[in-house]
Amino acid sequence: MTPEERIQLILSRQSGFDWGDTYIPSTLAKPREAPKGSRICRLNSRKLGREVHALSTPEKVFTQLAFSHPDLFDLHEQKMLWPLESANPLRGHPLTKGVFLPSLRGTVEVAKEIGFKHHEIAVDLPDGRRTKIPFPYQGDLLLYLKGEEGIPYAVNWTVKDRKEAFGERRLSSPKTPVQQKKDRDHATLRTKLEEMYYASAGIRTVQVSLEELPSTVIANLDLLFSTHGIPLTLERSLLEDFSDALREAVSDGEPVAYLAIKYAKRWGRRDQFITKIYQDIWERKLTINFFKPILIDHPLSTDDGDLLKVYGTLFQEKES
Repeated sequence: MTPEERIQLILSRQSGFDWGDTYIPSTLAKPREAPKGSRICRLNSRKLGREVHALSTPEKVFTQLAFSHPDLFDLHEQKMLWPLESANPLRGHPLTKGVFLPSLRGTVEVAKEIGFKHHEIAVDLPDGRRTKIPFPYQGDLLLYLKGEEGIPYAVNWTVKDRKEAFGERRLSSPKTPVQQKKDRDHATLRTKLEEMYYASAGIRTVQVSLEELPSTVIANLDLLFSTHGIPLTLERSLLEDFSDALREAVSDGEPVAYLAIKYAKRWGRRDQFITKIYQDIWERKLTINFFKPILIDHPLSTDDGDLLKVYGTLFQEKES
């Protein structure tokens, strides 16, 4: 795919999006589209009713963390950063009716202001002339959450594996001091470009790196997300009774797996009761210590470790 074809594809996916449409990211998690060597992943979201495309392991993990927040109502991954001035990402959402939403400055204007050389490609015009046009950048994860009085807001997460990667591209590659300086300058200005782009519309940018999350938290997120969308076919009243019993068992320090076995002896479908345990934790009906392994054949710890209390600042509309 040529760069010109790539731009046309991105624009066909990102232009004209209206709330209520199915969002299509700029880049799909497919080998022919994703950057070479990236660890792509598609996550099925029950909340969105679509696949979410992650282009790296850190993006996958932070996508799962984003979906763990009860106030999150949508997420746009691999969202195009418009080269020219464009509408606020929340424009047209039913909950923003009557709310002033500032527009986004274009990345070309921001790049000029900070002294960053914007990526461009050469294209052929219909009259045969050849010219250069700006190639659009894209972000990682744009979160949409319900704020005070139900008014939505957006938070931009830019994602890396290590914090140092925000200050130097191709961090692990061998390079000369001159090339290292170029890569550091480029990474610093590219990070600033995205931050200023979203700040122009009052949207906060947060830098998140995989090293911030303990391996236990990552494993727990993966476990719960993999079960959150499994349909349950047992009667609702039975599942509600089971949820009540789960809360009592956790409070009493009893392994909840034994409760699932007990219910399954009478009603069958042990897999459904076990899935219900994980879904109740995911939906915060059971609040547990997320920094300890979720082992349902052991008592679940409820001492501290609330995921949203520890990482709640990442979701805030404004930096505290």
